[in-house]
Amino acid sequence: MIEHLYATPVYSCMVVDYQTINYHIDKVIDKVNFYSLDRWGKTHLISTNFTKKSPEYFNAIKEFGLKKLQKEIDNHVKKYCDEIGFEYSKYKMTSWISKFESGSYAQIHNHGDADISGVYYYKTNGDDGKFFFESPNDHLNTSRIFKDRGGVRWEYIPHCGKMILFPGWLKHGVQTNITDNTRISISFNIKFEL
Repeated sequence: MIEHLYATPVYSCMVVDYQTINYHIDKVIDKVNFYSLDRWGKTHLISTNFTKKSPEYFNAIKEFGLKKLQKEIDNHVKKYCDEIGFEYSKYKMTSWISKFESGSYAQIHNHGDADISGVYYYKTNGDDGKFFFESPNDHLNTSRIFKDRGGVRWEYIPHCGKMILFPGWLKHGVQTNITDNTRISISFNIKFEL
């Protein structure tokens, strides 16, 4: 018998009424100030308050009154928890808005001790940099048997209204935007309360 151990649960979906959510984002996006974080270099831009406050306290979704997006995130977090057999409970969420202009990218990173991390695509043309995950098994590419079975990288093409949820420890990044389109996404971290 073969058991597939250490599977990594990644959840992706299209938000049903994303046009309404994006309409509300349209009304506030011009109020967002973006900066690059010196510690990251000139990779991409992130919403201002992320740099002014500790990320533990910043919640762009609440800051800009995006209640419908918050409700959708909560709905999909419940579904994610159901799928993995985790009992959904109260949580705290931090969020920020990222802007990827031509030449922008996100280095491979993880979100530390976040129980669930996620991204919602507000503005994209689908060609402005794929979102990708690196395998948590660093040794797959050393095996002739397994390096071509799932590989070391899994890519997602961004679409307006798409949401992806994943464990915060999973390494991920964004490929370089080689288009003239500006891509904007809202990312978030969730930590369940004890």
